[in-house]
Amino acid sequence: MTFFQRLSYAALNFPTAAAGMPIFIFILPYYAGDLGLGLSLVGIIFFLGRITDIFTDPIMGVLIDKFPSKWGKHKHWIFLSAPVLMLATYLIFSPPISSASTYYFFIALFLLYSGFTLSSITQLSWSSFLVPDYDDRTRLLTLRELMALIGMLCVIAIPAIVELFNTSLEAKVLAIGIFVFFSIPIMTVNALKHVPDSQKVNHQSITENPFRIFFSLFKNLMLNKIIFAAFLIAFCMGLNGALYLIWMEVVIELPEYSSRLMLAYYLVSILGLWAWRQLSIKTNKHYAAAAACVYAVVILVIGFIGYGFIRELDDFTKLISVGLFIILYGFSFAGPFPLINAIIADISDKLSLDYDKNISGTVFSYLTAIIKLGFALAAMVPYLALELLWGFDISLGIANTESSKMAIFYIWIFVPILSYGIAAFMLFTHSLGRNEHKQIKESLRQ
Repeated sequence: MTFFQRLSYAALNFPTAAAGMPIFIFILPYYAGDLGLGLSLVGIIFFLGRITDIFTDPIMGVLIDKFPSKWGKHKHWIFLSAPVLMLATYLIFSPPISSASTYYFFIALFLLYSGFTLSSITQLSWSSFLVPDYDDRTRLLTLRELMALIGMLCVIAIPAIVELFNTSLEAKVLAIGIFVFFSIPIMTVNALKHVPDSQKVNHQSITENPFRIFFSLFKNLMLNKIIFAAFLIAFCMGLNGALYLIWMEVVIELPEYSSRLMLAYYLVSILGLWAWRQLSIKTNKHYAAAAACVYAVVILVIGFIGYGFIRELDDFTKLISVGLFIILYGFSFAGPFPLINAIIADISDKLSLDYDKNISGTVFSYLTAIIKLGFALAAMVPYLALELLWGFDISLGIANTESSKMAIFYIWIFVPILSYGIAAFMLFTHSLGRNEHKQIKESLRQ
């Protein structure tokens, strides 16, 4: 592949990341507060929207493996995802203020995540064909993550600029939606035109009961260790994102700097992406992904200790301290997932050898389904816990009780510490490295 072809493939992740990241940071608080749905109800709707969408993942994986087109195995699914994503973006980011009901939010979320399913599983399956080499696969998928980070940076920069003129959350959400809406067709058309696709139809992949393969993956210990690690990491990232604006307002009490600090977080994550990729090439993917998780745990522990010292500081000193913490924490953000995607692609090669057929679409649909479950729980569980156990009311802001504020702080810090720690152990004990994958590829060529 030429560099432009690689960039065109990776750029498909730009609009999906640009649309997905604001859901946690801006959309959930917007629908809960500005549109009056409430924190618990928004958390439940979000959970139901994602859970319902999870059931489409195995179907999508089977469809990719079983039904190619004249374009190849993947391109037609990318083409179909674009209008779904555009419609969902319009509905979610520009809701009718007077009638943004529970049903409206649920349907819009379901459409958005169905579009993500069509696009993301296809992209990941496509990577197995585009780059069969162990380290080259890491490079392509980290480039894909880089494009996701650039998309996130754009949608963080937009509200940071908007808040200079209009501080309302509604204005920020609308501006993000316009940007995402027009980026979808541009990236899609470019990839369809320039990225090669497999023209081979593997008739062996057409089975009487294709879902039997999907359910058989539940018994694969190697795969499930990585899948469980991905679930825990998704839960951490989703929880931090879902509580970020609330954390900045009622715990840190610097809400006016939230967008700019978040921009710094994603900027430094680009440097982290490069560092974790380099570590994976010098060692192995699973070691580098585990190291990123351990690093996150260390920074969170430092943040917990440091909070006791900054609570009574003046706003400027507190801003510098919190900004340093967020920047250091952001260094770990982009490390695990692109490496986990590459690890799953390697495991998919092993499973292709075991099953004597290419099942990459099915394998990645399993991964994305479990990741979605992690993200879904990450919003619902803390939102429900805060309202039902601590009586937190999002409309009260800093006027909430001290116990509910500390609950937010402890949840934001200690749940990720535990989850990242377990994920690191799962990744460190993974057994398919560079040499083992080389043997698998040699066997596949025979």
